[in-house]
Amino acid sequence: MDKIILPPDAAFIINELRKNGFEGHIVGGCVRDFIMGIKPHDYDITTSAKPEEVKKIFPHTFDTGIQHGTVTVVINKQNYEVTTFRIDGEYEDCRHPKEVSFTRDIHEDLLRRDFTMNAIAYNPYDGYTDIFGGIEDIKHRTIRGVGNPDERFKEDALRILRAVRFAAQLGFDIEPETEKAMKNNVELIKNISAERIREEMTKLLISKHTEKLPLLWQSGLLENISLKLAESISERENIIEQQISKSEKIVPVLFAILTQFIKPGDIKNELAFYKFDNKTLNQIICLNSLINESVKSDEISVRRLANKIGIENSQLFYILKRAQDDAQAQNGSKCLSGILNRGDCLFVKDMAVSGKDLISMGIKPGKEMGSILNSLLDRVIQKPELNRREILIKIIKDDFIDNI
Repeated sequence: MDKIILPPDAAFIINELRKNGFEGHIVGGCVRDFIMGIKPHDYDITTSAKPEEVKKIFPHTFDTGIQHGTVTVVINKQNYEVTTFRIDGEYEDCRHPKEVSFTRDIHEDLLRRDFTMNAIAYNPYDGYTDIFGGIEDIKHRTIRGVGNPDERFKEDALRILRAVRFAAQLGFDIEPETEKAMKNNVELIKNISAERIREEMTKLLISKHTEKLPLLWQSGLLENISLKLAESISERENIIEQQISKSEKIVPVLFAILTQFIKPGDIKNELAFYKFDNKTLNQIICLNSLINESVKSDEISVRRLANKIGIENSQLFYILKRAQDDAQAQNGSKCLSGILNRGDCLFVKDMAVSGKDLISMGIKPGKEMGSILNSLLDRVIQKPELNRREILIKIIKDDFIDNI
């Protein structure tokens, strides 16, 4: 196995730990990614030094998870989490250990990790520490629980969903005993917070290997996350998988596809579980309401849709419809781009006249003024060339003043 060339900051931290008599290793996903030839996004460092010892070595630190042994070390304005080797105590909530104890033995620390591919440590002095055969499992593209997978899932039920997510992210297969343990413990996912489920579901849906998506329902996970969602896609799983595979990796679009068969009256309550931010929630609801609409790609229809649901939602709608193989979706998208490039008026605020102009013409603020502005906008949407001040003023005088 080739040596890992550590980035300078991570190498510096490990060297400083070693100079002070402690072990330091990169561990987990960054080691896995190196072995797979993927550039890691970040580097987790584990050490035999206790938190207070880490803080004595490095001048710039702050506590991030001190109760679990994690100190953030700041090097060149970048943050690196440094965590003491630890042994987890009893898990009370299927997610977090009640207590942890620190150890000087890297092997004991690796015992508590989820999957063999994530239970590999490395430093330039000792090379790879791989007591569970994680390197071989990576070579064979296999997800295998560390030690007894049944115990690993009972400790932290989120690992069941993470196994599916890793399969879809990496294109790995789940080893049979690990998959059996997942199914035996799948009901424990109900103990996991909605926020963590949303994070893992999002990573799953944006993953490259959508052929692994059926694991979500075949494992029984989906019905334990949401029985209503699981029932809604029953016998429609192929449709969901195909559309997600064709879709751009945009979260509101993917969740709209996943939830498209839920009854319209239930969709808001269903999505509330995931605790999305308001913008994402509203985008999914908007797309869901249009899920069965066909694309009309003529300019007037495209302008009307943009006016109704907004420009960004319109762009997402065409992306959704491309995933559903709507023949006009690409034309609608191109048409919208042309409209935006020309600067066609789509909203009252963009018209060449405003409420102030109507007031100056003797029209009082209120319902009547709103009706006039909306009527003008409707004409401008049909004929953008009408959006000139002198033309709209004339229309107001000719069509509205005498009727007020």
